[in-house]
Amino acid sequence: MRDSIHPALRLKPFVAYKSINAFFQGVWGTAYVALMAPLPPEAFSLGPLAFSLGPLLVALAYSRLLNLYWFFRISVTVEVIALLSVVAVLLYPQGFLLAAGVYLGFQLALIFGNYLVRLETLIIAKENFKPVDIGKTLGALAGALFALGFYQWARTWLEAEDTLVLIQYLHYPLLVVQLSNLSLLIASFDRDKFDQPL
Repeated sequence: MRDSIHPALRLKPFVAYKSINAFFQGVWGTAYVALMAPLPPEAFSLGPLAFSLGPLLVALAYSRLLNLYWFFRISVTVEVIALLSVVAVLLYPQGFLLAAGVYLGFQLALIFGNYLVRLETLIIAKENFKPVDIGKTLGALAGALFALGFYQWARTWLEAEDTLVLIQYLHYPLLVVQLSNLSLLIASFDRDKFDQPL
């Protein structure tokens, strides 16, 4: 565990990124179950298999991946997958293909979860875990509350009662949130200092 933050990490934008990322998760999680409805139950058996084997393959590659260069690239890739999921919900009709695409993207992003947490621990000084974790918790709570308020607002003011229509409307603000999320992630790192040891 580090006694000082890695020089390539800019803590304030990183804390903001983690908070907005958790906000996104809190909002998006409210739509995920309904989006997955067209998938057969077998699909939810295949996901955990990938989720079990994928991290194993990532762990086997730790000797190559445990550096800031790969941490940054994988983090950006995960956020781009989330952004593509939001765009897909806005552009394509709800159904099996959309659900399968979003589910596969979600499973792919989850494969890197352990890796991202490991690297995060290596670059953040121990005294800075607190603001990161508080930001994540508050972001997730704010996201869930936002989703609740948004659904009520959309039912009242947009007269939308259909669940899938509500979820599609929810993805318009999510698009802005995810673009902000990706921007903050990029701003959180000084890529000129990636070569400094963890």
